[in-house]
Amino acid sequence: MSQLVGPAQALHEAFLQTLAPNPELIKQAEAYLKTAAQQPGYGIAVLQLISAESVAVEVRQAAAVGFKNYVKYSWSPRAADGLSGSTPLAIPEGEKDQIKVHITDLMLAAPVRVRSQLSEALSIISSHDFPARWPALLPGLLERLESADEVRLAGVLATADSIYQRYRAQFMTDALSAELDYSQQVVAPLLATLRRLTPRIAERAADPPAQALLLSNIQLVVSIFYSLNSPGLTEAFEETLDGWMSEFHGLLVLEAPGVAEKDPEKQSVLDVVKATICEALILFLERNEEEFAKFLQTFVQDVWTLLFSDNLALHAINFLTAVAGSVHHSLFQDPAVLRQVCESIVIPNLRIREDMEELFEMNWVEYVRRDTEGSDSDTRRRAASELVKALTARYPAQTTELFSGYVASMLAEAGGTGRAARWKAKDCAIYLVAALTLRGKTASAGATSTNDLVNLQDFYAQHIAPELAAADVNDLPVLKADALKFATTFRSQLPKATALATFPHLVNLLASESNVVHSYAAIAVDKLLSQREGGALRFQPQELAGCLQGLLERLFACFALPDSSENEYVMKAVMRVIAFVGPTIAPVAPVCLQQLSQLLLAVCKNPTQPGFNHYLFESVAALVRFCCPRDPASVAKFEEMLFPPFQIVLQEDVQEFHPYIFQVFAQLLETREPGTPLPPSYVALFPPLLSATFWERSGNTPALVRLVRAYLAASPAQVVAGGHLPAVLGIFQKLVASRALDHEGFLLLDALYCGGVPLTALAPYTPHVWTLLFQRLQAARTAKFVRGFVVFTAAFAALHGPGELMQALEAVQAGIGLMILDTVIAPNLANVSGQWEEKLVVVGITKLIVEAPQLQAQENQGVAGKLLDALLRLLDGTSSSAGASGTAGKVEEGGNEDGWRQFQPVDIATAGDEAGDEEAGVGAGGYSAAFAKLHNAQRVEPDPLPGIKDAGVFLAASLAKRGAAAPGTVPALVAAHVSADHQAKLASLASRAGVQLT
Repeated sequence: MSQLVGPAQALHEAFLQTLAPNPELIKQAEAYLKTAAQQPGYGIAVLQLISAESVAVEVRQAAAVGFKNYVKYSWSPRAADGLSGSTPLAIPEGEKDQIKVHITDLMLAAPVRVRSQLSEALSIISSHDFPARWPALLPGLLERLESADEVRLAGVLATADSIYQRYRAQFMTDALSAELDYSQQVVAPLLATLRRLTPRIAERAADPPAQALLLSNIQLVVSIFYSLNSPGLTEAFEETLDGWMSEFHGLLVLEAPGVAEKDPEKQSVLDVVKATICEALILFLERNEEEFAKFLQTFVQDVWTLLFSDNLALHAINFLTAVAGSVHHSLFQDPAVLRQVCESIVIPNLRIREDMEELFEMNWVEYVRRDTEGSDSDTRRRAASELVKALTARYPAQTTELFSGYVASMLAEAGGTGRAARWKAKDCAIYLVAALTLRGKTASAGATSTNDLVNLQDFYAQHIAPELAAADVNDLPVLKADALKFATTFRSQLPKATALATFPHLVNLLASESNVVHSYAAIAVDKLLSQREGGALRFQPQELAGCLQGLLERLFACFALPDSSENEYVMKAVMRVIAFVGPTIAPVAPVCLQQLSQLLLAVCKNPTQPGFNHYLFESVAALVRFCCPRDPASVAKFEEMLFPPFQIVLQEDVQEFHPYIFQVFAQLLETREPGTPLPPSYVALFPPLLSATFWERSGNTPALVRLVRAYLAASPAQVVAGGHLPAVLGIFQKLVASRALDHEGFLLLDALYCGGVPLTALAPYTPHVWTLLFQRLQAARTAKFVRGFVVFTAAFAALHGPGELMQALEAVQAGIGLMILDTVIAPNLANVSGQWEEKLVVVGITKLIVEAPQLQAQENQGVAGKLLDALLRLLDGTSSSAGASGTAGKVEEGGNEDGWRQFQPVDIATAGDEAGDEEAGVGAGGYSAAFAKLHNAQRVEPDPLPGIKDAGVFLAASLAKRGAAAPGTVPALVAAHVSADHQAKLASLASRAGVQLT
C-alpha cells in the first residue's frame, strides 16, 4: 500500500490543505474530508496515503489523525441524534477486514509520529472486534514479539499495551473471563521477551539510546503484565509467577547510569520501569496476598532502597502502605521498625519540600487544587500520610504513642525563640497529627471518624486556634493555611461553640495577602455554612448576624487582591453566604448585585475561569431567588442592573455565558405576574432567541427552552400577537426529532398546549404536531419519548377535555385515537414518574375513561379496562422502572448531540413531512459551551391541577359518577379487565373518597 492512486491522491491534496495557514482553505479541506468519509473505501484510501513513503510525514500524520477519528466514529457508529448531525457511514464489513489485515504492519513500519495515531486506531478497533471478530490479531502480535528489531518490537508492545489497558479497574465477568482465557497465550511469549531483553541492558551500557529503548520496551511488558492481572490471577500467570518475580527483582536492583537524566527531578526511563513494577507489585499484593507471601521479604528489601530516590520514593511508600494494609502487616509490628518508618520515611516525606514552597508562593491555584481537591495523590506528602493511616489502622495504640512523641518534639522545636526560622517543624507536626487522627471523611462533612487516642480538642485549642486568631494575618502564611485546612477537615468533630468562634478569625484571614490563605479562609466559610447536623444546617443566620456583613465585605474585597480577581473559591463562598442568609439578604442585595455586575462586565472580556464564572452566576441567581418573589417591586431594579451586562454578553457573543443568562432571564420572567404586559426590553429580546444562532449550540438548548417557556407563561398573548408561534413550533419540531433532546421538545409542547396559549391560536398547527409525534413513535421510539408522549396526551385530556383530545387525534387519521390509547398509552401508563406527571396522567386518563364517547361503546370496553388497570398499577406503585414501549420496535435511549446546524424556524402548519429527518452534514465543528444548570435558578413547577388535591380520590369519584349515570357498567368493567390486586386498590380509593362503585 505505497503507491498513490485514485482517491488516495485526492485525499493527499485535502490533508495537505488542512495544514495550510489559511483558515478558509482549512475549512474547505475539512468539508471535503467529511463528505469523503461518507463514501465506501475511504478508510482503505487513507491507509494507502499513510503508507506512501514519498508523502511528507506531516501529511501522513494528519491522515493518521483523520483515520483514527474515522475509526472512532464509523467503526461502530451510534445512530445520529444531533439536531443537525447525520449518522456516520458504518464501514462495510469487507472494508473492515481489509483494514484489519493491513493496519498492524502499516503501523509498525510508520514513523513514530504516525505510529502513535495508528496504534490508537488499532486500539479502538480492538475494543470492538477483539478477540471474537479479530482472531488474527493476537497470533500476529505474538509472531512479531520475536522481532530482533527493537523499534518494531516497541510498536508491537505499545499496541498490545493499548489493547489490554481496558482490563484495568474491571471486575471479572463471564465475558471478561473468556477474553482473558483467550489472551493467556500471550503470557509465556511475553515472559520470554522480558527474559530476552533484560540481559541486553548490560550489553548496551556503552550505547545509552539503545539501552533506553530496551528499558522502554521492558516498561511496556510490565504494563501489559499489570493490565492482564487487573481482573485477577490467571492460571498462566500463576504457573510462570516465579519467572516474572525473578525478573522484577533484577530490574528493581538494576543500575544504569547511562540513561540517568541530567535534571534530577525528571524520571529516567529506568525510574519509569521501577515505578511501573512497584505499581504491578501493589496490584498483585492487593489481589493475591497468599501467592505473594513468598516474594514479600525480597521485594520489601528491594523497595526500601528506592525510598532514598527522589523520583521513586512515592512509589516505594505506596508499596509499603499496601503491605501495611495487607495480611502481611506484621512486618511493621516491631517498635524498632515503626520507629525507623517514622524517622526514615514519614517525617522526611511529610516535611514541606522546596518545590511545594515555590508552588505556594508562585502558583497558588495549583497548590490549593492539589491540597484541597485530592489531586495530590501523586505527592510524597500524601503518600506518607496514607502510610501513617494504614499503620494506625493496624496498630493504633503503638503507632499513636510513638508518632505522638515525634509530634511533641517537632512542636517544641517550632516554639519559643526563632519561630520564624523553625515553622516547618510545626507544619510537619500538623500534617502528622491529621494523618494520625483522620480515619474517615466525606466531602460534605469533613472528618466523620477519628482516632480516639488523639486528643483532637486539646491539639486544636493549643496549636490551631492560636494560628487562626493571630493578629498579623500575613505572618507565616503556610502555617495559617495549615490551620485553616485542619479546622475545615475536622469541622464536624469540633464543638459547635468552637466552630462558631472561628468565623471572626475567618473574616480577618480573608484580608491576608497570601492567595492560598484567603482562598483557604473562603473554603472554610463555604464548608462551615453548608454543614448539616440531623438533616438541618448546623448554623443559623441569627447565630452569625454579627459578622455576616463584614464577611461579605471581605469576600468582595478579595477580588481586588493580586491574582484573585477571578478566585473561584472566594466566589463560591459569596454564593454560599447569600444562600445561607436567604431572604434576609434583601437589605444588602443591591450592593451585592452591583458588585457582581461589575465582576461580570470584567470577565466578559476574557472568560478563562469556568468555576469562577459558574459561582458568579449562581450568586446572581441566589439574589434573584431570595429577593424577587418576596418583593415584586425589586424585579425592575434587578432587571435594570442585570440587563446591561447581559446585553453585552449577547452582543459580544460570549458563548460561555449564554446558558447562564438565559436561565437568569427565565428566573426573572417567572417572578412576574402572569398576564401582565412585558417591558419593551423583553419583547425586543424574544425574536432573536428563536433564531438559529443560539439554538445551534447544544449547550444553550435546556436554558433556551426554559426561557421560551417563561415567555409563554408570562405573556402568551404577546407571543401570539407577535406572530412567534410558528417559530416556537419549528423549534419543537427539531427538538422532538432528537433522541437526546426530545424531552425538551415535550417541555415546549407543555408550555404551548398546557399553559396560557389559547387552543384556538394553536388549532392551525395541532394536526401537524400530532403527526410529528406519531411519526417519531413509529420511526424511532424510545422509552423516554414514550413517557413524554403519554404525559402530554394525558395532560391534553386533563386540561382541554377528552373530546378535544379525541377530535385532534381523529383529525390526523380516523381510528388512530383508540389505537394509540390501546397500544401506546395503556402499556406505558405505569412507567410515568414525577409528582405532577402522575397527577396529570391519572386525571387525564380518568376523564378519557368516563367521558370520551369512544370509550363508552361496548366494543371498546377492553381498551377502557386496560387503561383503568394501568392507572391502578401506577397508583399502587408497582410499575417497572424499565417500562414497556408499546408495540413498535424499541430504540435505545441516548444519542450524540452536538447542536443544530443550518436550522431555520419552520412554519409547522405548512411544513413537509420532515419528522425524524436529519441534515446531511457530517457533524458540527466549532465550540459549543456545555449546559451548566444553576442550582439557585431552578424552576419551581406549579401544580398543573390545583383544584384536584388527590388524583386517586378523583379517579374513584369519577367512576362513581359514571356508575350513577349508567348503573352496573363500572363493576362490569372492573370485573372483566382489572386484576384482583388492583381491584383491592380501587376499593381502597373508593373508601378514601367516600363513594361506592355501582
